[in-house]
Amino acid sequence: MKLVYLNADNGIPVFSDKGASVHIQEMVRAFVRLGCDVRLLTARMGSDVLDDLAALAEAVQGSSRSGSPSGRAEKEKLYIETAKRIEERLIELHAVWPFELIYERYSLWSAAGVRAARRLGITCVVEVNAPLVDEQMAYRKLVLDEIARDIEAEVFANADGLMVVSKPLGDYVVGQGAAQARVHLTGNAVDGSRFHPGVVPAEVPGIPHDAYVIGFCGSLKRWHGVDVLLSAFRHLKLRLPEAHLLIVGDGPKRGWIEGFIQGAGLADSVTMTSWQPHTALPGLIARMDVTTAPYPQSESHYFSPLKLFEYMAVGRPIIASHIGQTADVIQHRKNGFLVPPGDADSLVEALMTLRIDPEMARRLADAAADEGRKHDWKRNAQAVLDTANAVRRIAS
Repeated sequence: MKLVYLNADNGIPVFSDKGASVHIQEMVRAFVRLGCDVRLLTARMGSDVLDDLAALAEAVQGSSRSGSPSGRAEKEKLYIETAKRIEERLIELHAVWPFELIYERYSLWSAAGVRAARRLGITCVVEVNAPLVDEQMAYRKLVLDEIARDIEAEVFANADGLMVVSKPLGDYVVGQGAAQARVHLTGNAVDGSRFHPGVVPAEVPGIPHDAYVIGFCGSLKRWHGVDVLLSAFRHLKLRLPEAHLLIVGDGPKRGWIEGFIQGAGLADSVTMTSWQPHTALPGLIARMDVTTAPYPQSESHYFSPLKLFEYMAVGRPIIASHIGQTADVIQHRKNGFLVPPGDADSLVEALMTLRIDPEMARRLADAAADEGRKHDWKRNAQAVLDTANAVRRIAS
């Protein structure tokens, strides 16, 4: 099958180590492994161009009428222009390379995929990773909110299939007008050739060889619960002197975290690596004796945490919050440990339990690895192709 993977999101450079960027890279690779002929159109290329994907990718950008946009409204207009230019590029490309499927990563300002698909009479499947309008209004800035809502409604109403990464997100999409029959659940996944139990643990400066390493991977944002983890670690350290915290990632809460570490006298017991290349993550996760996903309480926890699947695939014991899709993937005391979201005391007790019961830790790690092997990018890509083929059969 010939398909175009479309990323019109100006906040996601295809070639970077951001989680969203990794998701795009892995899905494109999975389509290729399934025998598809793939082109990748993107609003931003990124700087860390990967050899195996470089020939497939093309950057398409709109132009601002006022040169370099300064205000938020001007930037949003530029993003809309970029989506329009991508739509036209799809039409141009189809004339010389007739493709059968558009697979678009849903972005705030783009209906390029569904519009081009209607014009060309082909199938468009949209991947939805977040309720972007709500998210933008809650955490960032949004000026042209009515236009954003209209674009969202158009995409959800006209996509032939909507691949959502979690059940709460599926509920959101249906609540915004999508037909339930067109919504399909496909959580995040992992590359089992790089993330597996045989990975050699990385040597991390500053961590003693006999330390009991508690780990966290991800962006340091307030909804990822790193503050809960730090509070728990401070109390754990009083009971478990050999404990060491390894934080892999970076983000807006880094300054707060560094201040907490200094104020709590934990400078010698916490290692922060800053942002790491995705290729470095398997070894860093393998260095962790126990991994954490300490999400706080939330009314709409729609995430499909990439780190959760990477933790599992490497075969690490996991302690995670009992919330959202995390609680669907992790079965308490079977392939991980679940604690109430935002509860630092319960997190401490779970960490102590796994420390004093190494047999339980080993059993959970083995079961996590078994579960991790089930979540493969190739399986997700096949689900997209199956959805597209079903649409075409109905149409014919």
